[in-house]
Amino acid sequence: MAEKKTGFDISYLPAPTWNRLGVNKAYIDTKIFDNYKNEDIYSEKNTENIKVENLNRAETEKLIDSFSKDIEREKYIAGKKAIYAQQAFSTGLGKDYTDFIDENLEESRIFTIEENAQITKPVIIKWEFKKGSKGIYQNVIHAKKNSSSTFLMVYSSCPQRDAEGALAFETKIIIEDGATVNIMKVNLLGDAFLLLDDTGALLNSKSVFNFTQMQLGAAKVYTGCYANQKGDKSLFDINAGYMATQEHSLDINYVACQRGQKTESKILVKGALRDKASKTFKGTIDFRNGAKASKGDEREDVLILSDDVVNKTVPVILTEEEDVDGHHGATIGNLSADTLYYLATRGIDKKSAQMLMTRGRLLEIAHTIPDEETVERISTFIEGAFKTNE
Repeated sequence: MAEKKTGFDISYLPAPTWNRLGVNKAYIDTKIFDNYKNEDIYSEKNTENIKVENLNRAETEKLIDSFSKDIEREKYIAGKKAIYAQQAFSTGLGKDYTDFIDENLEESRIFTIEENAQITKPVIIKWEFKKGSKGIYQNVIHAKKNSSSTFLMVYSSCPQRDAEGALAFETKIIIEDGATVNIMKVNLLGDAFLLLDDTGALLNSKSVFNFTQMQLGAAKVYTGCYANQKGDKSLFDINAGYMATQEHSLDINYVACQRGQKTESKILVKGALRDKASKTFKGTIDFRNGAKASKGDEREDVLILSDDVVNKTVPVILTEEEDVDGHHGATIGNLSADTLYYLATRGIDKKSAQMLMTRGRLLEIAHTIPDEETVERISTFIEGAFKTNE
Protein backbone atom coordinates (compact mmCIF):
# COMPACT_ATOMS: atom_id res chain seq x y z
CA MET A 1 0.00 0.00 0.00
CA ALA A 2 1.31 3.44 -0.97
CA GLU A 3 2.23 5.70 1.91
CA LYS A 4 -0.39 8.36 2.55
CA LYS A 5 0.77 11.84 1.63
CA THR A 6 0.95 14.38 4.45
CA GLY A 7 1.30 17.43 2.21
CA PHE A 8 0.43 18.83 -1.20
CA ASP A 9 1.85 20.45 -4.33
CA ILE A 10 2.56 24.17 -4.47
CA SER A 11 4.21 26.76 -6.71
CA TYR A 12 2.75 25.60 -10.02
CA LEU A 13 4.19 26.87 -13.27
CA PRO A 14 1.06 28.29 -15.00
CA ALA A 15 1.81 26.45 -18.26
CA PRO A 16 3.69 23.20 -17.53
CA THR A 17 6.85 22.21 -19.34
CA TRP A 18 8.70 18.86 -19.40
CA ASN A 19 8.35 17.09 -16.05
CA ARG A 20 11.94 15.88 -16.22
CA LEU A 21 13.12 19.45 -15.56
CA GLY A 22 11.47 19.38 -12.14
CA VAL A 23 10.12 22.93 -12.32
CA ASN A 24 6.38 22.48 -12.86
CA LYS A 25 5.58 22.36 -9.16
CA ALA A 26 7.01 21.66 -5.72
CA TYR A 27 5.83 19.38 -2.94
CA ILE A 28 5.64 20.41 0.69
CA ASP A 29 5.14 18.01 3.57
CA THR A 30 3.03 19.93 6.09
CA LYS A 31 3.52 17.36 8.85
CA ILE A 32 6.28 19.62 10.13
CA PHE A 33 3.55 22.08 11.20
CA ASP A 34 1.80 19.56 13.45
CA ASN A 35 1.10 21.08 16.87
CA TYR A 36 2.23 24.50 15.67
CA LYS A 37 1.87 27.47 17.98
CA ASN A 38 2.37 31.09 16.94
CA GLU A 39 5.06 32.12 19.40
CA ASP A 40 6.94 35.19 18.28
CA ILE A 41 7.95 38.70 19.25
CA TYR A 42 5.64 40.78 17.07
CA SER A 43 5.71 44.52 16.54
CA GLU A 44 3.81 47.06 14.42
CA LYS A 45 4.87 50.63 13.80
CA ASN A 46 3.19 53.61 12.09
CA THR A 47 -0.36 52.22 12.04
CA GLU A 48 -2.00 55.32 13.57
CA ASN A 49 -3.87 56.26 10.38
CA ILE A 50 -4.77 52.71 9.36
CA LYS A 51 -7.59 50.55 10.64
CA VAL A 52 -6.07 47.38 12.08
CA GLU A 53 -8.16 44.48 13.35
CA ASN A 54 -8.31 40.72 13.68
CA LEU A 55 -11.16 39.07 11.78
CA ASN A 56 -12.34 35.51 12.14
CA ARG A 57 -12.21 33.07 9.26
CA ALA A 58 -15.74 33.73 7.99
CA GLU A 59 -15.33 37.52 8.07
CA THR A 60 -11.96 37.36 6.32
CA GLU A 61 -13.26 35.13 3.54
CA LYS A 62 -16.31 37.34 3.10
CA LEU A 63 -14.06 40.37 2.56
CA ILE A 64 -11.84 38.59 0.05
CA ASP A 65 -14.75 37.00 -1.82
CA SER A 66 -16.53 40.35 -2.18
CA PHE A 67 -13.74 41.52 -4.52
CA SER A 68 -12.95 38.26 -6.33
CA LYS A 69 -16.39 36.67 -6.78
CA ASP A 70 -16.77 37.95 -10.36
CA ILE A 71 -13.44 36.48 -11.50
CA GLU A 72 -13.97 33.27 -13.39
CA ARG A 73 -11.85 30.47 -12.02
CA GLU A 74 -9.22 29.12 -14.37
CA LYS A 75 -10.27 26.67 -17.06
CA TYR A 76 -7.65 27.26 -19.71
CA ILE A 77 -4.36 29.12 -19.79
CA ALA A 78 -3.03 30.00 -23.24
CA GLY A 79 -5.18 27.22 -24.70
CA LYS A 80 -4.02 24.61 -22.17
CA LYS A 81 -6.29 23.20 -19.51
CA ALA A 82 -5.15 24.31 -16.07
CA ILE A 83 -3.72 21.36 -14.13
CA TYR A 84 -3.76 23.02 -10.73
CA ALA A 85 -6.53 23.73 -8.22
CA GLN A 86 -8.39 26.83 -9.31
CA GLN A 87 -8.44 30.07 -7.37
CA ALA A 88 -10.55 33.17 -7.78
CA PHE A 89 -8.16 35.19 -5.61
CA SER A 90 -4.93 33.79 -6.97
CA THR A 91 -1.65 33.50 -5.07
CA GLY A 92 1.82 32.38 -6.07
CA LEU A 93 1.82 29.11 -4.12
CA GLY A 94 -1.71 28.09 -5.10
CA LYS A 95 -5.10 27.02 -3.77
CA ASP A 96 -3.99 24.03 -1.70
CA TYR A 97 -1.65 26.32 0.21
CA THR A 98 -4.42 28.86 0.79
CA ASP A 99 -6.68 26.06 2.01
CA PHE A 100 -3.94 24.97 4.41
CA ILE A 101 -3.73 28.52 5.79
CA ASP A 102 -7.51 28.79 6.12
CA GLU A 103 -7.85 25.41 7.81
CA ASN A 104 -5.24 26.22 10.43
CA LEU A 105 -6.06 29.81 11.33
CA GLU A 106 -8.98 31.11 13.33
CA GLU A 107 -8.18 34.78 12.69
CA SER A 108 -6.35 36.97 10.20
CA ARG A 109 -4.75 40.39 10.64
CA ILE A 110 -6.54 42.98 8.48
CA PHE A 111 -5.11 46.38 7.52
CA THR A 112 -7.56 48.83 5.92
CA ILE A 113 -6.45 52.06 4.25
CA GLU A 114 -9.40 54.41 3.85
CA GLU A 115 -10.39 56.07 0.60
CA ASN A 116 -8.05 58.91 -0.50
CA ALA A 117 -5.76 58.35 2.51
CA GLN A 118 -2.10 59.06 1.76
CA ILE A 119 -0.05 57.17 4.34
CA THR A 120 3.43 58.69 4.13
CA LYS A 121 5.17 56.65 6.85
CA PRO A 122 5.80 52.97 6.07
CA VAL A 123 3.94 50.47 8.22
CA ILE A 124 6.72 48.34 9.69
CA ILE A 125 5.78 44.83 10.82
CA LYS A 126 8.42 42.60 12.37
CA TRP A 127 8.39 39.01 13.59
CA GLU A 128 11.27 37.71 15.70
CA PHE A 129 11.26 33.92 16.10
CA LYS A 130 13.03 31.83 18.66
CA LYS A 131 14.76 28.53 17.97
CA GLY A 132 12.24 25.78 17.18
CA SER A 133 9.37 28.13 16.28
CA LYS A 134 6.41 26.86 14.27
CA GLY A 135 3.95 29.46 13.02
CA ILE A 136 1.16 30.09 10.49
CA TYR A 137 0.09 33.64 9.62
CA GLN A 138 -2.20 35.51 7.22
CA ASN A 139 -2.31 39.25 6.62
CA VAL A 140 -4.86 41.01 4.42
CA ILE A 141 -4.33 44.55 3.16
CA HIS A 142 -7.35 46.41 1.81
CA ALA A 143 -6.41 49.64 0.03
CA LYS A 144 -9.51 51.64 -0.81
CA LYS A 145 -9.85 53.98 -3.80
CA ASN A 146 -7.09 56.50 -4.48
CA SER A 147 -5.17 55.64 -1.31
CA SER A 148 -1.42 55.15 -0.98
CA SER A 149 0.51 53.04 1.54
CA THR A 150 3.74 51.13 2.14
CA PHE A 151 4.23 47.97 4.24
CA LEU A 152 7.55 46.49 5.33
CA MET A 153 7.46 42.93 6.70
CA VAL A 154 10.61 41.45 8.28
CA TYR A 155 11.04 37.82 9.39
CA SER A 156 14.06 37.13 11.58
CA SER A 157 15.19 34.64 14.22
CA CYS A 158 17.36 34.51 17.30
CA PRO A 159 21.05 35.42 16.85
CA GLN A 160 22.24 31.84 16.31
CA ARG A 161 22.85 31.26 12.59
CA ASP A 162 21.81 27.60 12.93
CA ALA A 163 18.32 28.37 14.34
CA GLU A 164 15.61 26.01 13.07
CA GLY A 165 11.84 26.27 12.69
CA ALA A 166 8.92 26.17 10.23
CA LEU A 167 6.90 29.22 9.17
CA ALA A 168 3.98 29.70 6.77
CA PHE A 169 2.89 33.18 5.69
CA GLU A 170 0.20 34.39 3.33
CA THR A 171 -0.43 38.00 2.34
CA LYS A 172 -3.45 39.02 0.27
CA ILE A 173 -3.78 42.56 -1.07
CA ILE A 174 -6.96 44.15 -2.40
CA ILE A 175 -6.14 47.32 -4.36
CA GLU A 176 -9.15 49.36 -5.40
CA ASP A 177 -9.33 51.88 -8.28
CA GLY A 178 -6.47 54.37 -8.30
CA ALA A 179 -4.82 53.02 -5.15
CA THR A 180 -1.10 52.31 -4.69
CA VAL A 181 0.34 49.64 -2.38
CA ASN A 182 4.04 49.01 -1.82
CA ILE A 183 4.87 45.69 -0.13
CA MET A 184 8.41 44.89 1.04
CA LYS A 185 9.32 41.51 2.53
CA VAL A 186 12.69 40.61 4.06
CA ASN A 187 13.76 37.11 5.19
CA LEU A 188 16.58 37.08 7.78
CA LEU A 189 15.88 33.65 9.26
CA GLY A 190 18.35 31.11 10.64
CA ASP A 191 20.05 28.50 8.52
CA ALA A 192 17.74 25.62 9.48
CA PHE A 193 14.32 27.26 8.98
CA LEU A 194 11.67 26.25 6.48
CA LEU A 195 9.85 29.30 5.09
CA LEU A 196 6.67 29.31 3.02
CA ASP A 197 5.82 32.87 1.99
CA ASP A 198 2.91 33.48 -0.36
CA THR A 199 1.50 36.70 -1.80
CA GLY A 200 -1.52 37.48 -3.96
CA ALA A 201 -2.81 40.85 -5.17
CA LEU A 202 -5.97 41.90 -6.98
CA LEU A 203 -5.50 45.10 -8.97
CA ASN A 204 -8.39 47.23 -10.14
CA SER A 205 -8.49 50.16 -12.57
CA LYS A 206 -5.39 52.41 -12.51
CA SER A 207 -4.11 50.70 -9.37
CA VAL A 208 -0.42 50.14 -8.62
CA PHE A 209 1.29 47.26 -6.82
CA ASN A 210 5.04 47.48 -6.14
CA PHE A 211 6.52 44.35 -4.59
CA THR A 212 10.03 44.19 -3.15
CA GLN A 213 11.29 40.91 -1.72
CA MET A 214 14.65 39.86 -0.26
CA GLN A 215 15.13 36.15 0.42
CA LEU A 216 18.40 35.82 2.29
CA GLY A 217 17.92 33.25 5.07
CA ALA A 218 16.40 29.82 5.82
CA ALA A 219 17.45 26.40 4.58
CA LYS A 220 14.38 25.87 2.40
CA VAL A 221 12.26 28.66 0.96
CA TYR A 222 9.14 28.41 -1.18
CA THR A 223 7.80 31.79 -2.18
CA GLY A 224 5.39 33.15 -4.77
CA CYS A 225 3.61 36.31 -5.82
CA TYR A 226 0.62 36.45 -8.17
CA ALA A 227 -0.75 39.79 -9.37
CA ASN A 228 -4.20 39.59 -10.96
CA GLN A 229 -4.31 42.75 -13.07
CA LYS A 230 -8.03 42.81 -13.53
CA GLY A 231 -8.33 46.57 -13.99
CA ASP A 232 -7.40 48.64 -17.04
CA LYS A 233 -4.14 50.61 -16.78
CA SER A 234 -3.03 48.75 -13.65
CA LEU A 235 0.71 48.56 -12.92
CA PHE A 236 2.66 45.70 -11.28
CA ASP A 237 6.37 45.92 -10.47
CA ILE A 238 8.58 43.32 -8.76
CA ASN A 239 12.09 44.18 -7.56
CA ALA A 240 13.50 41.10 -5.84
CA GLY A 241 16.83 39.83 -4.57
CA TYR A 242 18.00 36.49 -3.17
CA MET A 243 21.05 34.75 -1.76
CA ALA A 244 21.43 31.00 -1.26
CA THR A 245 24.48 29.35 0.30
CA GLN A 246 25.53 26.00 1.81
CA GLU A 247 22.98 23.37 0.67
CA HIS A 248 20.02 25.73 0.93
CA SER A 249 17.22 25.60 -1.65
CA LEU A 250 15.00 28.34 -2.98
CA ASP A 251 11.85 28.06 -5.13
CA ILE A 252 10.40 31.33 -6.51
CA ASN A 253 7.19 31.64 -8.52
CA TYR A 254 6.16 35.10 -9.77
CA VAL A 255 3.16 35.61 -12.06
CA ALA A 256 1.80 38.75 -13.68
CA CYS A 257 -1.68 37.92 -15.00
CA GLN A 258 -2.67 40.86 -17.21
CA ARG A 259 -6.38 40.91 -17.96
CA GLY A 260 -7.21 44.62 -18.31
CA GLN A 261 -6.34 46.89 -21.20
CA LYS A 262 -3.12 48.94 -21.17
CA THR A 263 -1.75 47.12 -18.13
CA GLU A 264 1.98 47.02 -17.44
CA SER A 265 4.16 44.55 -15.52
CA LYS A 266 7.85 44.42 -14.74
CA ILE A 267 9.69 41.60 -12.96
CA LEU A 268 13.33 42.23 -12.09
CA VAL A 269 15.21 39.65 -10.01
CA LYS A 270 18.86 39.59 -8.91
CA GLY A 271 20.55 36.87 -6.92
CA ALA A 272 23.69 35.00 -5.94
CA LEU A 273 24.30 31.27 -5.43
CA ARG A 274 27.23 29.75 -3.55
CA ASP A 275 28.50 26.39 -2.24
CA LYS A 276 25.96 23.63 -3.08
CA ALA A 277 22.86 25.82 -3.06
CA SER A 278 19.99 25.31 -5.50
CA LYS A 279 17.43 27.72 -6.88
CA THR A 280 14.43 27.53 -9.21
CA PHE A 281 13.01 30.79 -10.50
CA LYS A 282 9.73 30.76 -12.42
CA GLY A 283 8.66 34.10 -13.82
CA THR A 284 5.51 34.31 -15.93
CA ILE A 285 3.94 37.17 -17.84
CA ASP A 286 0.44 36.04 -18.81
CA PHE A 287 -1.47 38.23 -21.29
CA ARG A 288 -5.13 37.25 -21.22
CA ASN A 289 -7.73 37.78 -23.91
CA GLY A 290 -8.75 41.44 -23.80
CA ALA A 291 -5.44 42.77 -22.45
CA LYS A 292 -5.03 45.05 -25.46
CA ALA A 293 -2.03 47.41 -25.60
CA SER A 294 -0.50 45.81 -22.47
CA LYS A 295 3.23 45.53 -21.81
CA GLY A 296 5.33 43.13 -19.77
CA ASP A 297 9.06 42.79 -19.10
CA GLU A 298 10.87 40.12 -17.07
CA ARG A 299 14.59 39.82 -16.27
CA GLU A 300 16.77 37.72 -13.96
CA ASP A 301 20.45 38.29 -13.22
CA VAL A 302 22.19 35.38 -11.46
CA LEU A 303 25.70 35.44 -10.00
CA ILE A 304 27.20 31.95 -9.76
CA LEU A 305 29.90 31.67 -7.10
CA SER A 306 30.56 27.92 -7.12
CA ASP A 307 30.73 25.07 -9.62
CA ASP A 308 28.45 22.98 -7.41
CA VAL A 309 25.34 25.17 -7.40
CA VAL A 310 22.16 24.17 -9.22
CA ASN A 311 20.40 27.02 -11.02
CA LYS A 312 17.08 26.68 -12.86
CA THR A 313 15.60 29.74 -14.54
CA VAL A 314 12.24 29.49 -16.31
CA PRO A 315 11.13 32.75 -17.98
CA VAL A 316 7.68 32.37 -19.54
CA ILE A 317 5.42 34.56 -21.66
CA LEU A 318 1.87 33.38 -22.36
CA THR A 319 -0.54 35.27 -24.57
CA GLU A 320 -4.13 35.02 -25.72
CA GLU A 321 -4.05 38.58 -27.06
CA GLU A 322 -2.26 39.81 -30.19
CA ASP A 323 -1.93 43.50 -29.32
CA VAL A 324 0.65 43.13 -26.52
CA ASP A 325 4.37 43.76 -26.00
CA GLY A 326 6.27 41.21 -23.89
CA HIS A 327 9.97 40.66 -23.22
CA HIS A 328 11.92 38.24 -21.06
CA GLY A 329 15.48 37.13 -20.51
CA ALA A 330 18.12 35.97 -18.06
CA THR A 331 21.80 36.69 -17.45
CA ILE A 332 23.85 34.01 -15.70
CA GLY A 333 27.51 34.58 -14.94
CA ASN A 334 30.36 34.38 -12.43
CA LEU A 335 33.21 36.55 -11.28
CA SER A 336 35.73 36.66 -14.10
CA ALA A 337 39.42 35.92 -13.60
CA ASP A 338 40.19 39.53 -14.56
CA THR A 339 37.84 40.85 -11.85
CA LEU A 340 39.33 38.56 -9.20
CA TYR A 341 42.87 39.50 -10.26
CA TYR A 342 42.06 43.21 -10.13
CA LEU A 343 40.60 42.88 -6.63
CA ALA A 344 43.52 40.71 -5.50
CA THR A 345 45.97 43.46 -6.47
CA ARG A 346 44.12 45.62 -3.98
CA GLY A 347 44.38 43.09 -1.18
CA ILE A 348 40.91 41.56 -1.58
CA ASP A 349 40.86 37.75 -1.55
CA LYS A 350 38.38 35.61 -3.48
CA LYS A 351 35.99 35.04 -0.58
CA SER A 352 35.88 38.76 0.26
CA ALA A 353 35.39 39.60 -3.42
CA GLN A 354 32.41 37.26 -3.63
CA MET A 355 30.89 38.82 -0.53
CA LEU A 356 31.42 42.36 -1.79
CA MET A 357 29.86 41.62 -5.19
CA THR A 358 26.91 39.83 -3.63
CA ARG A 359 26.33 42.54 -1.06
CA GLY A 360 26.66 45.25 -3.69
CA ARG A 361 23.98 43.89 -5.98
CA LEU A 362 21.59 43.07 -3.15
CA LEU A 363 22.04 46.40 -1.40
CA GLU A 364 20.87 48.12 -4.59
CA ILE A 365 17.50 46.61 -3.76
CA ALA A 366 17.81 47.00 0.00
CA HIS A 367 18.37 50.74 -0.25
CA THR A 368 14.84 51.13 -1.61
CA ILE A 369 13.56 49.98 1.81
CA PRO A 370 12.56 52.99 3.94
CA ASP A 371 13.98 51.68 7.23
CA GLU A 372 17.67 52.19 8.00
CA GLU A 373 17.74 49.54 10.71
CA THR A 374 16.50 46.87 8.28
CA VAL A 375 18.96 47.91 5.58
CA GLU A 376 21.83 47.64 8.08
CA ARG A 377 20.60 44.21 9.22
CA ILE A 378 20.54 43.05 5.59
CA SER A 379 24.14 44.13 5.04
CA THR A 380 25.28 42.45 8.27
CA PHE A 381 23.34 39.27 7.43
CA ILE A 382 25.03 38.94 4.03
CA GLU A 383 28.48 39.36 5.58
CA GLY A 384 27.63 36.77 8.24
CA ALA A 385 26.54 34.23 5.63
CA PHE A 386 29.94 34.32 3.97
CA LYS A 387 31.78 34.06 7.29
CA THR A 388 29.66 31.06 8.30
CA ASN A 389 30.14 29.19 5.05
CA GLU A 390 33.90 29.26 4.72
